Amino acid sequence: MTQPTDIDLDLRHMTPSVRASFRLTSERHTLDHLLDELGVKGARSWQRGETEGDTLQRRSHGWCVELPEQRTYSLDDALSQLLAVLAPHRDDIVATIRSLELDAHVGLQVQVAGDRVPACYWSPVNIRTVALYGASLEADIAVSLAP
Repeated sequence: MTQPTDIDLDLRHMTPSVRASFRLTSERHTLDHLLDELGVKGARSWQRGETEGDTLQRRSHGWCVELPEQRTYSLDDALSQLLAVLAPHRDDIVATIRSLELDAHVGLQVQVAGDRVPACYWSPVNIRTVALYGASLEADIAVSLAP
């Protein structure tokens, strides 16, 4: 196996970084019990009023599945991977959303360097799948200076 060159490392660093997440939120119900009930690996929960980072306070109770950051030019690939993690639990998640009247959100946090913007395209099958959850879909793109 060959070692990556400086050029390879520079190109990899310039590739947009994408973090995909699926969140359920509620102002009325705590969602800690969903960690065990839904059984999605890597899920976490929080309570309204808890702090996130240094200053932000959570405005609602929540449950979240977040994939590790990945380097890609395709937001649809990141969305596909997130939906694949949720797929085995889809019926239970949808039933929980309906029974507890939860808000569902799909988020893609994108960090780009300079003018290296990813393809902001979502395939029809992924849009239909997001719609099955009744979820909103958001892409937050932040630009950083190129190294």
